[in-house]
Amino acid sequence: MTTRIIALSLLTWLTAACVHIPEKLSVADDASLTNFEQAKSQENALKGSVARWGGVIAKVNNEADRTVIEVVHFDLKGSTRPKVKDETKGRFKVIYSGLLDPVIYKEGRSITAIGRIGDLTEGKIGEHSYQYPTLVADYVHLWKEVKQVDIRVEHYPHWYTPSLWHYANPYYHRPIYRRVNSPTKTNATKTNNK
Repeated sequence: MTTRIIALSLLTWLTAACVHIPEKLSVADDASLTNFEQAKSQENALKGSVARWGGVIAKVNNEADRTVIEVVHFDLKGSTRPKVKDETKGRFKVIYSGLLDPVIYKEGRSITAIGRIGDLTEGKIGEHSYQYPTLVADYVHLWKEVKQVDIRVEHYPHWYTPSLWHYANPYYHRPIYRRVNSPTKTNATKTNNK
């Protein structure tokens, strides 16, 4: 019984250790966060409530004293990193007091922001009119870009054939020979010649 409890607690600890939330994005365990769908459907009723949303940057606009980022919303993983898919639930705007450089916070980068919900704002996506939920952000976390690398290892196809397992290939496996000195023969010849 105690072995099961220890194993279960160890498994829980290992699972929790695998998920790392950036410190400034973390909230208390009992804190309630407003999700994107609620804020979108209830319009300004949830203004001022705490939210943590993420997605991919669509546009960055630097104003005199603030930065407005248009974000394509995606659900968050356990680490609060956005799960980028081919389907989204909409867009929102992040309003950050200060400058976020558009060279760094550029289109296509993943971000997660935490702050308080603001008023819905009118805007357009192309020619389409759109109501954006806004998030007045205390902190905007820019995620590192994940680069996919294609690593392929080529094997000699006959290595996996069982008929060749018992025969060594002299070109790939060269034996090492050591010379063993026999002290009786070498010493006997040296003493006889003197």
